[in-house]
Amino acid sequence: MRLMNIFKRRQPAILNYTFKNSFDNQLNIDATSWAAIDMICSAFANLNSAFYDKVTKQTIKDYFLNDLIQNPNYDETKFTFFYNSAKDYFNGNVYYYKYTNDQNEVVALFRLNPSDVKVIKNTFNQKIYQHKGQEYAYDKILHIPSRYGYNGLVGKSIFNECKSIFNITSELDNYLNASFNNNVGNRLIIDISEQYKDPTEEQIQQLRNMFIQNYAGIKNAGKPLIKSDKIKYEKIETDYKDNKANQLIENRQFQEREISKLFGIPLALLTGGEKETNIEYLYILFIENAIKPVATQFQESINKLIPLSERSKIYFEYNYNSLLKTSLTTRIDTYSKQLAAGILSPNEIRRKENMNEIEAGDTHFVPANYLPLTQSIIDSYMANSKLKLKELNETSPNTVGKHDSKGDDKQ
Repeated sequence: MRLMNIFKRRQPAILNYTFKNSFDNQLNIDATSWAAIDMICSAFANLNSAFYDKVTKQTIKDYFLNDLIQNPNYDETKFTFFYNSAKDYFNGNVYYYKYTNDQNEVVALFRLNPSDVKVIKNTFNQKIYQHKGQEYAYDKILHIPSRYGYNGLVGKSIFNECKSIFNITSELDNYLNASFNNNVGNRLIIDISEQYKDPTEEQIQQLRNMFIQNYAGIKNAGKPLIKSDKIKYEKIETDYKDNKANQLIENRQFQEREISKLFGIPLALLTGGEKETNIEYLYILFIENAIKPVATQFQESINKLIPLSERSKIYFEYNYNSLLKTSLTTRIDTYSKQLAAGILSPNEIRRKENMNEIEAGDTHFVPANYLPLTQSIIDSYMANSKLKLKELNETSPNTVGKHDSKGDDKQ
């Protein structure tokens, strides 16, 4: 028996080197930060993508991994899957369990909750993923760590790496909410000095509670106040342009600017402002600074799903054109120029506009006077010019090189 055991495959020993994700320790995120995350995750989930031939640069429509990207699994839609994947990315790590068929082809991806995953390494320096009592080898999990920090095992959360900024913005958010909940600019004074000459603190609190219960809040909106000669109501109104209101506005603007810089979103897009009227320019900045850094890591990781034998021929890539926002006039002008230059075919343009394809629409067109600049074409062009010049000399030998006096009398 011992002799047989020698030939059994040795199981790698597990090191006591673990790292728990920071997902559980996530901070309370303010409304502006959540708006930024939602904007990025939604845009990322709406990206178009395809697998391409490295030689022809053409899409491979019937490639088996296309269905995987469009329908990662039976439980989630493509949008839900990639939206929540992007949220996991901001929390530090994305984990996909790869479900394979008998041919070892990946046919489904299942997203694992990062808070339930622990990453360790064995003696061969290979990752082992522990999830709810199960262990998965490195080849069964597609791990996408965030760009905010990576220690060789797991990525770091943006919320922990930029904790000071999120603490400030969260505190500002709480301060603003508390200020507006206390009706900044409008305060009610209830004068009970005539009814109660020397009220106790308990009586004052009871009156305050009774008023809040019966007249304050949304549920009591519209209820009339009872007027009494001995109890008087006075409303103090202060304009929102007073010092405190101005401070609140400045705090909100500071918060929005910080989050805009942190996530790479143009401030005008994040706040809905109209300081920048060039919407196309705003979306270019949004794609370059907010979407591409996230999409690039997903793109490079999805390329690992391609079998090793095919990676020299096939690659996966995102297309950002669907996120660009332009006016109809600008789009038509751009399409016309691209069609005339042979950059796009009619069907490629129609697909961008979500229109059905037409017959022979995959043909590319170029102007008839465009010719490739090659030596053979140059020689042919020069030979043709010499031939025409010779024919002209033979037909009119006496006029070549002489001045034609016709029209000299016209000024």
